[in-house]
Amino acid sequence: MMQIEKKVGEAYPELDSMIKTFQRVPGSAFEQIYEDGLTVIAAEPNKLTWQFIVEDKHTNRYGNLHGGLVATLIDMCSSFALKLSKGVQWELIGVSTNMSIAYMKGVAPGNKIKLVSEVEHVGRTLANIYTKIYNEQGQLCYSGSHSKFNNAAKL
Repeated sequence: MMQIEKKVGEAYPELDSMIKTFQRVPGSAFEQIYEDGLTVIAAEPNKLTWQFIVEDKHTNRYGNLHGGLVATLIDMCSSFALKLSKGVQWELIGVSTNMSIAYMKGVAPGNKIKLVSEVEHVGRTLANIYTKIYNEQGQLCYSGSHSKFNNAAKL
């Protein structure tokens, strides 16, 4: 199950609560494939940093992190970043309306990647988050923009 470092959870109790909710409610078999490797390691207003350990089960036939899983990680990690918005606060983490992913460098199993999600805009109904994924050498491997709709908003 996904984790949050204690100091981050203490500094951001609303984020900690959301992570604990995900820990209590088991995800689908697909979600369980990646949630075990995810840990929130840093947070600040409008920015959330995760660490993910790439395992064999996360790779494609060429031995690199699967592109579909990259998109899923960007979806999941950027959504949680909304809990750190300096602007409008959403009750929930919304639903995806659009994603665009760039694949620049593969990552093999046994490596830790760092996912840095930055909230670019949060309005009453729509939000935009941008995520960069780095390998252990600090090289940019993947990036993605993510648009979300506030499904709890009263229109």
